[in-house]
Amino acid sequence: MTMKQTNTKTAKQELAYIEKKIFKGAGLDKASRLEGEERRAYRLAQVDRLLSEKYGAPSLAVHLSDWFWTADEGRVQYEEGPSPLLSLKDQQTLTDREMSRLRLILEIAGLCHDLSLHFVFDLKEAFGVKNDFWVSNKQLVEWLTTTPYEYIAKHTAYIMKKYAINVYAYRFYLPAQDELAQLYSEKYQHRLGYPEDTEVPPRDYVSTILDSLLEIERHWQRGCRLKLRPDVLILHDEIYGVVPHQFDKGVLQAAQELYDYMDAEVYGRLLDVDDQTFADVLNRFAAKVREMRSKYLSEGWIADNSLEFLYLMDHAERCGNGFWREEEGDAL
Repeated sequence: MTMKQTNTKTAKQELAYIEKKIFKGAGLDKASRLEGEERRAYRLAQVDRLLSEKYGAPSLAVHLSDWFWTADEGRVQYEEGPSPLLSLKDQQTLTDREMSRLRLILEIAGLCHDLSLHFVFDLKEAFGVKNDFWVSNKQLVEWLTTTPYEYIAKHTAYIMKKYAINVYAYRFYLPAQDELAQLYSEKYQHRLGYPEDTEVPPRDYVSTILDSLLEIERHWQRGCRLKLRPDVLILHDEIYGVVPHQFDKGVLQAAQELYDYMDAEVYGRLLDVDDQTFADVLNRFAAKVREMRSKYLSEGWIADNSLEFLYLMDHAERCGNGFWREEEGDAL
């Protein structure tokens, strides 16, 4: 059904059509009178079902969401021809029982919208847990690992991954950003892409994402306990090229010396300079990296043009352009 076709219907007709196509046999009328945890449980069960069932290519969750909103964050109505079910004037043609069913459908459709399009949403309202998508939210992690709503958990875990990638990108923590973006299930020999496209079963999909997020967070917290400056911690991991499970003494020494050099010789040096000065500053930093490689690291580390070398050069360029020096370690 196209949006234009939808708009030829009255609110009553469209409500009846949605109930028949999406909620037939689902006890929607009875459920519309539920409150509190019973209402939440019904809403979650329906969303989980809709995420798992297909309507052609997309899921039924996407199909229901598209009835009311665009694919934008924040549940934006279509500019032209919004559904009559979203029009106050058309809603006034519905009976009280029809309005009760519509309100429940909108609650379900809203969560379908956010989960299927992978936008953050109100976790307190949806799941009854603390509203925080970071992996340190123990309530959320417990919910995801114990809930019977496996498809909801799968999509929520992907949102957590997407959210963390954005945070790490903002902080220029490239090893963590890339690790999550390229996350791979060794058990299934499959990259963890969009939850609707993956071959990894829901519970394994969730646990793989949570395990990776927890490992990165624990590593960062260990660095904070060691009182490492954020840039030293990130330099350490850039030398590894990944987020490691430990802090290596020699790598930390190399990271600290690179930090001191960048602080003294690179910070702000690329602002408003000519091409030759720009190249000279970065070439001297590259020479410093090679010096640290020889001084502290074993053979094979941060080879020229390796990912690790490129991480460090990118870090130096950001430093040279003034992005630098959060003095105290803190949680991302």
